Amino acid sequence: MSRVATWWEARTPSQQRAMRDGLIVAGLIFNATLVVFWFPRLYLWIDATAWWRIDLANLYGPGIATSGAGVFANDIGAFRYSPAIAWLFLPATWVSWEVLIAAYLALSGVALVAMLGAKRALLFTLAFPPVLLELLNGNIHLFTALAVWVGLRWAPAWAFILLTKITPGVGMIWYVGRREWRNLATALGVTAAIVLVGVVVAPGLWSDWARMLTSASGEPSIRGEPPLLLRLPLAAAVAWFAGRTGRAWLVPVSVFLGLPHLWLQGLAILTASFPLYWERARWQAKITATAPPASATRVAEVTPA
Repeated sequence: MSRVATWWEARTPSQQRAMRDGLIVAGLIFNATLVVFWFPRLYLWIDATAWWRIDLANLYGPGIATSGAGVFANDIGAFRYSPAIAWLFLPATWVSWEVLIAAYLALSGVALVAMLGAKRALLFTLAFPPVLLELLNGNIHLFTALAVWVGLRWAPAWAFILLTKITPGVGMIWYVGRREWRNLATALGVTAAIVLVGVVVAPGLWSDWARMLTSASGEPSIRGEPPLLLRLPLAAAVAWFAGRTGRAWLVPVSVFLGLPHLWLQGLAILTASFPLYWERARWQAKITATAPPASATRVAEVTPA
């Protein structure tokens, strides 16, 4: 994918504008088609039902505590995140469905504006199909994108990813590639602290979550989807390469590849790739700043042991 970026940078400004505008028009046409022809057939905000129906007394299904047979990855409206996220989302159960969806759309808009700015956020909503699909589906991919974008600046933000979909946390291998061990330890430490407090407060919920994850791990992949066990090594390699070369915009790609299941709306995570690419000089500068001076390297090579 670095070749794609190199190829793009080699284009003239007029060529870049023409391709950018063409993609925008294609996105607008797709979204218009979605709204006009498919909208009546869509099950709107299907994933948000999981938050609206949170029941701490029966969080992962009626059989989870006895037989381990709780919810599964393909169950509609099933809650699959950690108990910590259930507590975070609990206020969603206190309001009407209409208020919940309004709050979800507003918070998603805040996430987009935080990453892109107001004008670009509107453009992405209208012309980047995964964003519109995400807003209609009601999942957390835009919040995951925000967590990645923030997490490269403030490591504890990765806790949100580890406590929701878990495996996209493979993107933290970015820190390994950069040898930023303190940031990696911070992200893992904050997550572990949240889990530890949660286990002390409600040990039964966390054991139920572990049973649910164990039972769900045996589910078949969605038809045509590459298995997670094949995708995770690729996602790890992408994150490591991103860290080694300062290509922060590749980290959302790694996170997307690490999703438990791949859906078209999951590509909304790549929204974070755009601001990370625009600010690429920031991440390249850090690579340069931490690299040993060339003169010191030459001295080390010729100095006898």
